[in-house]
Amino acid sequence: MSDAVIDVAIVGGGVSGVYTGWRLLTADLSHSRLTSDKPLNVQLFELSDRIGGRLVSLDPPEMPGIKAEFGGMRYLTNQPLVAGLVEQLGLATRPFPVSGPENIYYVRGQHLRQAEFANPDKVPYRVRWQERGKTPGQLIMEAIDVLIPGATKLTPAQWLDVKANYKFNGRFLWELGFWNLLHQVMSSEAYKLVMDAGGYNTTMTNWNAAEAIPWYLSDFGPEAQYRTVIDGMESVPRTVAERFVAAGGQIHFGSRLNTFSRREDGLIELQIDGRSPLLARHLVLAMPRRSLELLDDDTQFLLHPDVKPLIPTVTPHPMFKLFLCYRYAWWQDAGVNNGRSVTDLPVRQVYYFGSEADGPAVFNPELRDSLVMASYDDGPFVGFWTGLAEQGHSTTHCFPPSDEPRWNRYACPPAMVAHAQRQLQLVHDLEYIPEPYAAGFQDWGQDPFGGAWNSWNIHVKAWEVQEKMVQPLADTAVYIIGEAYSGSQGWIEGALETAEALLQQKWGVKRG
Repeated sequence: MSDAVIDVAIVGGGVSGVYTGWRLLTADLSHSRLTSDKPLNVQLFELSDRIGGRLVSLDPPEMPGIKAEFGGMRYLTNQPLVAGLVEQLGLATRPFPVSGPENIYYVRGQHLRQAEFANPDKVPYRVRWQERGKTPGQLIMEAIDVLIPGATKLTPAQWLDVKANYKFNGRFLWELGFWNLLHQVMSSEAYKLVMDAGGYNTTMTNWNAAEAIPWYLSDFGPEAQYRTVIDGMESVPRTVAERFVAAGGQIHFGSRLNTFSRREDGLIELQIDGRSPLLARHLVLAMPRRSLELLDDDTQFLLHPDVKPLIPTVTPHPMFKLFLCYRYAWWQDAGVNNGRSVTDLPVRQVYYFGSEADGPAVFNPELRDSLVMASYDDGPFVGFWTGLAEQGHSTTHCFPPSDEPRWNRYACPPAMVAHAQRQLQLVHDLEYIPEPYAAGFQDWGQDPFGGAWNSWNIHVKAWEVQEKMVQPLADTAVYIIGEAYSGSQGWIEGALETAEALLQQKWGVKRG
């Protein structure tokens, strides 16, 4: 065993892990609980060969200037931590369009444009009279306002009180499922409309209503504005990692944590593949639920009666993305060029990511290589696509590093492309669409992630679990952070929230 003791060992190279390391090495620690007479020894251990976790921004073949976001692809301007971080890092951003009046909805075998939701005769759902002529977003917002009058105007502090004390029909919100609540104030047809035309399944299912309602209002409310980083969302953790290393931090790729234990002297002993046991004063597990569950079964910390019940308080949700590259933006023939179109077919959501800035066809500038996210789906629809994947194929991690283009790791099998092509043709109501010249996919249900995002379970007082998870055992310097056990699940903001809770509340590290 090495005699050197790591001050802070971080396991997990996603946003929360690398951000925590960077903040530690660049903050004023003079009044923190981590003061030392020498620079902190902070080391990060990552299973794969890359930094970024669920942020993966790839360069499509032969398409300079365009990024394919295989993971998280945007953030909200009402999320202060990630918006501030992007600005602090000096990363250029642009608006991320989602929907416009021309975007297509293909549901129940019928086509309509977003603008046509105002015409009830165009919408193939038998909703109640008071629900007619409204978009899926409007239906949800009105339902929430019935459940919690004035919900859209509540401050974060007021929401904490509502989560803990508000009752609907005699039961606390945290005892109820979101689906259960909606079914009391929406017609069955309106719920099906919102599910089909909303584009997501897992956000509308039966997760903790006390967390689902403010989450929905924050993410899809009228004040929400989406932005993305021009160089790709992955450039956020990668830039942070560069600064972490420049400040003296160390990153070890291909490092799988098998188990760990607390010694009598309080130090944490880590067992990592291919290494002698390591000792650390503090251990940060920047890992989602599934990654924690993949640690060795005899990891006593996770079996402790005060820790074990906390792990399954959230549910991971698989999500799937499929990108296709074309020689020109054929979807413009259907009258769409940005944002998304939505269907109840397995492709679910189609995002138009645009064309390369300078195409080779000088005499016809429309012939420029163009990118479309042909499928963005979750929940039960993921199974449709995983059934077409090659057995044993994994896109979640790779080690040792390979010199081949990163895109090649995510290459689609022909059957997957063929199914996507057929569905795209139906959604856009076109007799012909060209064959793509390249294709890639990502299945976030694979290990070690187990899902693209996590949601709080019913009967869980999430605000209490969030506080406990940061340091589950007061006498053990082991901490758990990341999106999974946050108040902003599914977002970079959630990862940063838990990192800041650790830094400020447990270690006394002030923000600059």
